[in-house]
Amino acid sequence: IKFTPSFSKYLTGLVLSLCTHYIPLNQHLYCLTKVDTPDCPHCPQIEETVLHFLFECPQYQHERHVAACTLGSKSSSLSYLLADMNAIPHLAYFVNATHHLKFMLGELCMSTPQTV
Repeated sequence: IKFTPSFSKYLTGLVLSLCTHYIPLNQHLYCLTKVDTPDCPHCPQIEETVLHFLFECPQYQHERHVAACTLGSKSSSLSYLLADMNAIPHLAYFVNATHHLKFMLGELCMSTPQTV
């Protein structure tokens, strides 16, 4: 992963956390005994993993659709979202729009995503 000076420490932290899966989603928090269940708060009996958060949870379907309209089929590739310099602003936009990690990262500051 190559980062640029335009990335804040919070955005860099987000990308690294998503890469390592050490992010405050219930699956990881459960391993740390911080929550009682690894399940998604919106999807009973489905673990809240990075993949579930980014690609599967119906709670964030609209936010995913916005990214897919711009990035196309590449928006469903974890490696693309985490490594491509053009995709990372869209990843930040998605995370901001879900408000799910705001307590950890605050609002991720990025310019408005451009079409790739």
